Amino acid sequence: TPSITSYQIVLTDRGDETIALLRENIDRNCTFGSANKKLSVTPHPLTWGNELLTDCSAPKKFNCIIGSDLLYNSRESYEPLLNTIQQHLHPDGTVILSVRWRKPELEREFFRKAEKLGIIFVNWKEFEECESFKGRCPPARLNWSEYGNPECECSNEYFLKTNVSVGNVTKSLAAITEDDMECMNDEEYASFEEKQIQIYVAGYSAKKKGRKRDFDRIN
Repeated sequence: TPSITSYQIVLTDRGDETIALLRENIDRNCTFGSANKKLSVTPHPLTWGNELLTDCSAPKKFNCIIGSDLLYNSRESYEPLLNTIQQHLHPDGTVILSVRWRKPELEREFFRKAEKLGIIFVNWKEFEECESFKGRCPPARLNWSEYGNPECECSNEYFLKTNVSVGNVTKSLAAITEDDMECMNDEEYASFEEKQIQIYVAGYSAKKKGRKRDFDRIN
């Protein structure tokens, strides 16, 4: 008899209405794979900085934490977000973070704070090499300390040589204004957005992993 593999996925957001929408999406879209696999998908409310409160069957530490477009708010949210990651990331786990850059000088602070905690973010090479993305919109091959940094030559080159269309007129990414964004059609705007998205992966540094294992064992 083949062993049963169990998968537990927890979706989080804030507010009762949002959690209700998550639950509705799960009911509409969740399929449960083959008979020898068990898939559990549940929504739970979570405010960054607080511990995730779930039923006893859900894990407290996760092998993978996925986040998308989380850095847009303000630097005041960075420490609570990192605290939540620390609380719930397994010592050998991975964070996958999709970033839509808006204010790089501000948003880089998140990554600096993460490194001080031993959480090291690097470019997700598999994403950068994915043929479907390369053919449609090659991602910027810049690390978080380079992207949008005016002192970084490779970043300046990316913004000057990467073109987008505005009403069928080609302009460099560096030259785009808010008025240009208002003039873009849906396809042009989607392309403009994609050129400012990167995906990073992170895990604990080797030294931090050992300390986390010791701490989790004690607690």
